[in-house]
Amino acid sequence: MSHLFLYARRSTLSVLIVLCLAALTVSYAYAGNASRPLAATTVLGAPDAAVNGKFAVGSATVGSKALTVTGVIDFLGAGTVHNYFSQGGGNNMQINSNVDEANTVDDATRSQWKLVLGSSLDQFSLRRSPTGGTYNEDALFFIDGDTGNVGIATVDTSNLPAIPFTTLARLHVQTASGDAILGLATATTGVTYGMYGRSDSPSGVGVFGFASATTVSTTGASYGVYGRSDSPSGVGVYGTAVSTTGTNYAGYFSGNVHVNGTLTKSAGGFRIDHPLDPSNMYLSHSFVESPDMTNLYTGVVTLDDNGEAWVELPDWFEALNKDFRYALTPIGQSAPLYIAEEIQDNQFKIGGGVAGMEVSWFVTGIRHDPYAEENRIPVEEDKPAAEPGDVSIP
Repeated sequence: MSHLFLYARRSTLSVLIVLCLAALTVSYAYAGNASRPLAATTVLGAPDAAVNGKFAVGSATVGSKALTVTGVIDFLGAGTVHNYFSQGGGNNMQINSNVDEANTVDDATRSQWKLVLGSSLDQFSLRRSPTGGTYNEDALFFIDGDTGNVGIATVDTSNLPAIPFTTLARLHVQTASGDAILGLATATTGVTYGMYGRSDSPSGVGVFGFASATTVSTTGASYGVYGRSDSPSGVGVYGTAVSTTGTNYAGYFSGNVHVNGTLTKSAGGFRIDHPLDPSNMYLSHSFVESPDMTNLYTGVVTLDDNGEAWVELPDWFEALNKDFRYALTPIGQSAPLYIAEEIQDNQFKIGGGVAGMEVSWFVTGIRHDPYAEENRIPVEEDKPAAEPGDVSIP
């Protein structure tokens, strides 16, 4: 009995296998029949495409590759939203996101983005059509293949493949409002730079800033380079020149320079074209310096019939200066000159001379305006804890 049951089970299994094979054969025959749905024939290509392992999408003709696509690949989103993968003008490969097929005027429901990988145009770009109005692409980020230059700007492309913008540097950032580049280092420890520029060329520039406004703006001042540091030991803008040959500058200014604060330096002076040989020589002078905020005033006065003279000073003189010092020199002859009356009401009196004598006078004063009183320059001071042993000028 048991042998009979085992035989029946094996026979049933054989029958099932035969039935499955028959069903697959009928299914494959139906798939190869010309009466199958037209979409399958059009999308997948000729019936032997599946056999050869090659497919065509959007065409009945398969190509030489495993998958050939003609037209647009559409990743359908919610409602009328589509995301396209397609080929555009200039043999550009394009990826469009958040596209509304209706593209109706005044549709402010979404913005649309496009990534364009250039071929014949040799350009990569990221574009956006803003919300509202008719579809219109602005290029926001782009790379020129022939130069490698990167552009960041808002450029109206008029929906054309090429971008009407010429990048003028390896990185060209341009904006009609706001900051073109903002460098911000937020670390609270260590040496950090919001922006660091370097040039190894003997005539190069590490950072070049250019503010092209030619008229006074009603919306604020413009800056070629703006630096700021909130650190108690930070530097808003730092420049260094390390070349040991040639003429190089950590900072070079062609024009007026204003410092709203205290300027410190190791030395200073002026250098101009030499008055006697401006084409071939320079003439230089050093600054006159003192441990105090000293102002210098000079002049020549003619004494009256009594051998005296009042020297009138500007009306702001005593508001700016204090602790006066005097020097008098007679011109043409000697005389026991002296200060008959010291500075008061912005004037002083010279005595001891001869009628009609000319006297050269020299007066100094120490600044005592509010800024000077609050920002006296320490003549001697200890170096900070982080600097002992450092010598700024070897």
